[in-house]
Amino acid sequence: MSGRGEFDQRRYLCQNIVMKSTSRKRAAGRRPSSGGAGDFALYRLIFEQARDSILLLELPVRGTPLIRDANPAALALHGYAREELVGRPVTVLGASLGRGRLARAEGGVSGFEVLQRRRDGTTMVTEVTARNVRLGPALYGIVVERDVTGRLRLEDENRRIAGRIMLAREEEKKLLAASLHDAIGAMHVGVSSALLLLEGDLRRGQKRSAFARINKARVTLKQMTAALKRACVESWPPALAVSGLGAVLRQLLADFEARSGIAVTHSVSLPDAGGDSESPLAIVLYRLAQEALRNAEKHSGARNLNLKVACEDGWMNLLVRDDGRGFDPARAGSLKGSLGLKMMAEVAGSAGGYFQVYSRPGSGTTLKAGLPLRQGEGK
Repeated sequence: MSGRGEFDQRRYLCQNIVMKSTSRKRAAGRRPSSGGAGDFALYRLIFEQARDSILLLELPVRGTPLIRDANPAALALHGYAREELVGRPVTVLGASLGRGRLARAEGGVSGFEVLQRRRDGTTMVTEVTARNVRLGPALYGIVVERDVTGRLRLEDENRRIAGRIMLAREEEKKLLAASLHDAIGAMHVGVSSALLLLEGDLRRGQKRSAFARINKARVTLKQMTAALKRACVESWPPALAVSGLGAVLRQLLADFEARSGIAVTHSVSLPDAGGDSESPLAIVLYRLAQEALRNAEKHSGARNLNLKVACEDGWMNLLVRDDGRGFDPARAGSLKGSLGLKMMAEVAGSAGGYFQVYSRPGSGTTLKAGLPLRQGEGK
């Protein structure tokens, strides 16, 4: 059925729904608000203007439900013209209950999350509520759909980000535990050996040698304590709250240069707001610089490294460039420090910023990161 006859059938169905509603109002002793034709026009207006997809299905006793009407939102959602849907079985929409039934069924209304396929072949997930209406011997279904694909994708992405953040935190805990374990183990071995040798000298009455060993043990203990403190500082720099980000970065670079043997040049220019220890950007930029230096020390083989921090156009920018062996970013197998680089990208992204890597074999590596100084300016 098509054309005028199809429109008359839809009009008849809507009028019957209105007449049943009017009859129920009269039976309940309430005066209907208006006549059947006026109610039909009102309901048709709501049907046509609704932002949610609405499908009207005919439910035969046997066989597949047929689509009897679809509002403009339904046509736009599924990508069909009205004449391509009306009169066809509902299976044309390619729906499946792959995501399972929702725990909601109130007042005869059932709710589902349905995986569907649009006319162009793309898939989507819709939140569907359905209700059956009987008009005489015929049974009809009113189906309301809302596209929740974007919401579910965002929820999945949030879960993945939360998982990566948890893994990053666990990785930091593992590094801290390894540093503390090594420092404490070395301290235990060094002090125990010094005490044994000192005991031997005292038993033999060699006081001069004993005093020399005491001084040596004192130096060893001082070195080991410094290593232990350094591991704690790398986990959280206490000077950040006192001296600010600029001073902490300069100390980080000094320690890196002394430890790695890589010559460092730097330029750190921060506004008061950017260097404020209360700003979340301070610890984010510190973590980015820390991880960049860690990667350079482990993987670059560089002789020189330059670090620059500058603020311009509402952004705090970090640049770290070395003259090491470099790598091909297009080859995943060559990214020995890929985990660290991925962590840096996620840390920058969590603050609304960006992270970029530039490198070629034999030409060093450049890391760039940007953090928005004002909320809402992230890219």
